[in-house]
Formats: sequence, structure tokens, C-alpha cells
Amino acid sequence: MKNIVIIGGGAGGIAAAISAAKTDKNAHITILEGLDRVGKKILATGNGHCNLSNEYISEKCYHSKNYHIMREYIEKMPSSMSIEFFEDMGLFSSSDDAGRIYPYCRQASMVLDILLLALERYKIDVRCGQKVSDINYRKNAFFIKTQTGDEFRADKVILATGGKASPKQGSDGSGYALAEKFGHKSTYLFPSLVPIQCKGSVFKGLKGIRVLCRADLFIDGKKAGSETGELQLTDYGVSGIPAMQLSCLLEKNASKGNAQIGIDFFPDRNYDEVRRIIADRIKMYPKETLENIFLGLINKRVLFAMLKSLSIEPLSRTADSLGKKEIDLLVSTLKMWKFEITGTLSWDFAQVTGGGIKLDEIDENFESVYRKGLYIIGEILDVTGDCGGYNLHWAWCSGIVAGKSAAE
Repeated sequence: MKNIVIIGGGAGGIAAAISAAKTDKNAHITILEGLDRVGKKILATGNGHCNLSNEYISEKCYHSKNYHIMREYIEKMPSSMSIEFFEDMGLFSSSDDAGRIYPYCRQASMVLDILLLALERYKIDVRCGQKVSDINYRKNAFFIKTQTGDEFRADKVILATGGKASPKQGSDGSGYALAEKFGHKSTYLFPSLVPIQCKGSVFKGLKGIRVLCRADLFIDGKKAGSETGELQLTDYGVSGIPAMQLSCLLEKNASKGNAQIGIDFFPDRNYDEVRRIIADRIKMYPKETLENIFLGLINKRVLFAMLKSLSIEPLSRTADSLGKKEIDLLVSTLKMWKFEITGTLSWDFAQVTGGGIKLDEIDENFESVYRKGLYIIGEILDVTGDCGGYNLHWAWCSGIVAGKSAAE
């Protein structure tokens, strides 16, 4: 009987176990999970609704140091791959206007219930509270030790420990050391899909405000990325999907003072159009105060904070007191208000890990090129997806492929 041990009971590990069991019904499959239950992180995904996947699966929605290898994987992982995986277990899904795929019931708990039922049906041995501390290969087998002192023998091992993001949910980065025992190396690791910290006291009074805008990331003065959507202003900087998407591009630049985020409050209008709006208001209401003349343009608190930062004050000034340089400065800032990035929030607030085990160290089935029988899947690899179900899709599909290969 073939013994397959999966280290990690998250999305990828569970998918790998089920895929292996479907491939070889006689295999003995064990999941070793350090927490008191498997699938804990699944419950937190999609704001509790579990964003399973996305209708639009493309390499453009992922980040990796080895883009070409990553693209080859993604091309073999259409959205139907994860959808059919769940439909086979009885869970049906639907998508929203943005292509995000959710279970019909919109309950993450239902997704986990379906997965737990499948583990039971396939008689998969789930061992919780078994934090793996060491792994070795000798006498044509893997020997895995846990912190409780137990040892497990395996013909095949699937490493599905997750990365370093959300350590309270089990991803503490311990999997990298296990992979390194067999010669694997990882790229630089950094919190990703995480809020961004910015320099400036202006944010102190803007906490909780949400603005529809375009956010641009600049590194060494060059635009590195751009995202449009609802940006959330906080007392430390910016959050919301646009900011979190851009955090995937920060890597080592998060705290070096060479990165900036710029906010365009009028992404659908060019500079000349915005300037014309401002000029027309001044012409129509020359004796109105600055406090009143620009109302309706953007959020009032944001506007007043912007005027103060530009030294266009007091607000009791009349519109006709504005000079050309002040008007040009205001328009330029409405079109691109830049802030120096000082860092990101910690791993506790990150959804995924940026960087990971290098992709040229595994084959097309996620098997190690250094040790046959060892598979590495999911977040521990150097693949990071955007918001929208892309990371869960990667976890499910890499697990499905590795589980099938390990069992064949």
C-alpha cells in the first residue's frame, strides 16, 4: 500500500489529499496539520463568503520571479478545473459581475463542510495538532517527525504548509526550512496583498474615508503598477483592493524611501478637463469662499486636507484670490497626490506571501527536481495572485495536480 503524507491541512493540502484518494483508492493518505483543525484559513476568505476562483484565470493576474514557468502552470489551470473539483463533491457555484466565483450559498463554512465530508468519504487520515519539526529521506522512504514526538513514514510527501501570511491561521513559514533540507531555495519573502503605510500626518484625519480613484505605484520615480477602484484611507496610509494589489509589487522597496503611491481622484478626466472645471467654478463664483467653491469635487475632508497640505488657506479666502500657480498646483494634486511609502503592515495583516520556493526547482507536476517523491504546492511557491479568488484557485489546482501525480 502506498503511503502519502501531506504536510499542511489548508486549501492546497486538502485538495491534494482528495485528488490522490480519487486517483488511487488503495493508497493510505495522511494529512498532518499543526492547528487543532484543518481548513481554518478557508473560513476567512472572501469576507466569509469564500471566493473560490475567478472566471478570468490568466498569468496577468499572478506574480512570480520566474514568470515564464508560472505562465505554463496557469495555462493548464482554467477556472473550470477548480469548479469541477467542487461540483464532483456536490458544491455548486456562481460568479458575480467581476468574475469572482463563489459557492451558491456564499458561505465559506459550507465549502469547508464539503471538503471535510470528502476527506471522511475517502477515509483520509487527518491528524491535527501534529506540527512537523523535521523530515528526512532514508532507505527509499521519507520519515517525518512532529513536535509531539510522533514519526510517520511516507513513500510520497506533499509539502502544503502555506507561506508566512496570517500566522495565527497556521502559516508561520516553517515549510521553507523543510524544503531547504532537500536543497530548495526561496526568493525574497515579503507580505503581499497587505495595506500600505505612508509618510505624512495628513492621514491622521482621514481614517475610514473611501475614495473611488486610480492608484499608481512609483519605484525609483518610474511607474511600476496601476490599479483603479475603491481606496480606503487609514490613519497609517492606504488599504482597499487597489493598495493591496500594488503591495504585490513592492518586494524590497517597501521601506527604503524610494517608493511612492499616487492617487488620481479623476481617472476618467485628463488634466485640462479638471483645470477647466476649477476655472469655471472660480469664474462663476469669484466671491465664494474656498470652503464652498470646491464642494462636490471630492470628499470634503480629503479636499480640505489637500488644500492645507498645499498651503492654500485659509478656507475663508475668496475664489478670486487664487493665483495661476495655486490653481495649477491644486489641479496637479487632484490628478496625482503622491505619498512616500514607508512600509506595509505586518505578516498578521497579509493575505498571502510574496515570493517563495523557486519554480525552476519543481517539475510540471510540482515534484521536486532534487528529491523524487517530494511535491511542493500552493503559497509556499513563488506565485502570488491578485485579489479575486486567484490565490485559492492556485492552491486548489496545484494540489489537484500534485495529488494525482503522487498517487499514480
